[in-house]
Parts: sequence; structure tokens; C-alpha cells
Amino acid sequence: MSESPEATTEFDGARAALIGACEEMKKRLHGLTDSHGRIADEIHLLRKLGKRLRGGLALIGEAKPCLRWIAVIGRMLGGVRDANVRVKTWHSLGAHSTATGAVESAITGLLELEADAATRRPPQGVIDWSLAAVQQVQARIEACSVEDLAKRAEKGSVHLGRRLKKRLKRTLERVDNEDFHETRKAAKAWLGGMALVAPDLSLPGKEETEKLASNLGDENDLEVLAQWLNSRGFTQATAKAAWKVLRKRQEKIRRRSISLIRKDLMPVLTARDS
Repeated sequence: MSESPEATTEFDGARAALIGACEEMKKRLHGLTDSHGRIADEIHLLRKLGKRLRGGLALIGEAKPCLRWIAVIGRMLGGVRDANVRVKTWHSLGAHSTATGAVESAITGLLELEADAATRRPPQGVIDWSLAAVQQVQARIEACSVEDLAKRAEKGSVHLGRRLKKRLKRTLERVDNEDFHETRKAAKAWLGGMALVAPDLSLPGKEETEKLASNLGDENDLEVLAQWLNSRGFTQATAKAAWKVLRKRQEKIRRRSISLIRKDLMPVLTARDS
């Protein structure tokens, strides 16, 4: 069959890329049973791959259950990464104290204890369920043709780009701090999906979006630590000094992100869509 003049080729590799990501994910899941003590590193790579795959699935408009399955895998395996990041983020605040009886010493001890415990291999049941979920996602992709997925990916790239722009505009309004988290997810979905299914395609705003995603990743790490502190009873009333530093740093990142969106990213995206 001859190719129509309107057809594009930028997304022709979408099907192979998605299947390849599923295969790699299964391989890494199997590897968790024989990682020779590198559990944290293996899980980190698995979660990064999962985010790219989820972005690719969102790009082709795959059914929401498939996206949720991949997201659940990330959450089930996320304990290791979250525990390590909480320790790193806590130490970066400079709030640690070695004084006997200091609340900061208690916080440090619990964070490090949980980080050590999180290095254990995931239960086999978690690995088995994850493998079954990825296999189902792969089967759905394999049932589609190259042409169909290329068209869906091309359409989805526009949709995710518009969704990101919508999120950016809402973030600029600062209606809710949760908007920063949602913007980060939209940015990661667009970046991850495009990097997976159309890695050679030039993306206006890519560099600025990557910088924004990195900033908001730091903001999210602080929020993850904040939630942990509250859940363990280390509230602002209990650990006032640490919370003051945490919230000050978080607000600084948010303001820097808003400036990046307004001055650097939105002008590029607006020019792209004009």
C-alpha cells in the first residue's frame, strides 16, 4: 500500500518503542530476584523506565487501566527511592543535630532506619503481579498496527502538549500548591512519552520543560519529606526550625518555577502554537 502524501514518519517507531520498553521492563523485573544487593539502583531504573512507558501509553491514548497498572508498579516499588530521597532531602536542609534529646536526632535516626529497611528485595508476589500487568499492556500494543499507533501517537503528542500548557497556565495563577505537582506530572508525561516514541523529533520548549521538571522534582521531594514528618508526628509545632527551612526552600523553588514558566517556557510554547 502506498503511503499517503499527508502521512508523517516521526511516529512510525511508536509500536516498536513501546514493545521494547515493555520487554525491558519485564527483564528488569525478573532481575530484581538476582540483583546482588543492587536493589535500590535496579528499582530506580525500573521506575524511570515505567514513567517513560506511562508517558508513551498516554501519548497513544491507551486505556486508563493500562496507565494505572504501570503507575501501581512504580508505587509498589517506590518505597526504596522515597526512603533514600527523604534522607538526602533531610540532610540538605542542614537541620540535623547530634545533641542528645534533640528532635532532629530522632528524625535522622528514623529516616536512616527506614532507608536501610527499604533496600530489601520486593516480595515475589509484587514482582509476579507487575510482570503480568506489563504483559497485558504489551499484548494490547502488539494487537495494534504500526500505522494505527503512529497516527494515535501523532494525535496524542498534540493533546499532551495542550494539556501541559493548560497546567502551566493554572500554575501561574497559584490557586493551589497541588498544581505544582500536577504540572510536574504533565511535564514528565509529555517529555517521557515523546522521548520514547519519537526520540529524534525536535520539540520546541523541551529544554525549558526539562528544567522545570527538575525544579518541580526538588519541590516534590520536599513535599514527600513534609508528608513523612507529619505522618510520624514531627509537626511544625514539634520541629519548628526544620519546618521553617523546608517551607522556605519549597517556596523559593515554586517562585523560581513560576518565573521559568512565565519568562522562558510559555513564550516558546505560544510561539510554537501560533
